[in-house]
Amino acid sequence: MDTAFRDMDFVFVYIDDIAVASASKEQHKLHLKQVFERLRRYHLTINPGKCSFGQTSIKFLGHNVDSNGIAPLPDKVKTIIDFPLPKVAKELRRFLAMINFYRRFLPKAIIHQAPLVQLIPGNKKNDSSPISWTEDTIKHFEECKQSLATATLLVHPSPDASLSLSTDASDTAVGAVLHQIINEERQPLGFFSIKLTDAQRKYSTYDRELLAIYLSIKHFRYMLEGRIFDVRTDHKPLVFAFTQKPEKASPRQLR
Repeated sequence: MDTAFRDMDFVFVYIDDIAVASASKEQHKLHLKQVFERLRRYHLTINPGKCSFGQTSIKFLGHNVDSNGIAPLPDKVKTIIDFPLPKVAKELRRFLAMINFYRRFLPKAIIHQAPLVQLIPGNKKNDSSPISWTEDTIKHFEECKQSLATATLLVHPSPDASLSLSTDASDTAVGAVLHQIINEERQPLGFFSIKLTDAQRKYSTYDRELLAIYLSIKHFRYMLEGRIFDVRTDHKPLVFAFTQKPEKASPRQLR
């Protein structure tokens, strides 16, 4: 399927699911005609009973997609919000997997999820070990659900928009948000956060902030590659990181 539609930028394919995005009804008819011709050429068939045409909003791969952007499906969100406090490790693992599916919508998701991950011993999927909850971890569990309830709508990328990457680092994690700027309005394209390793937590503030930029650019590479973008940070010394001579930087900073 990817091969069949690789030159059609209005077609989005995932395994055997196809979404066709158009700016108007007239354009949509033209796009569908091209898609049907391509399907015929590759001897591919579709099930009419599973197709929806001319929709202004669709459910696609667990998300609601319309002209404004992309958001988690309300019924999926409700399932997570109604999730009871897990009693054993495998239930908590299931909860984290469900909320991680929508991680791109959640600013600083790792802050609330990391304390919960630490409650799970080992890597056994069917582990029935009991969870020892505390007032603090219960708070993080509820905040995970609340963050999804207020998840940010992510807009559709515009090839003509300016891009801005805002990064930040704490003692335990780094994170970022990628915006596109249209008519001076900052529109979110996605969020990123990750827990620091034990070794990375020992870095200086300067190196952690620099690592936040590196990891964020790496994460959003598929959106940033080939584009001009600015990086925003609240750590002023980093301004000189991109102008200093290589010989003055440590091997880690050069990497």
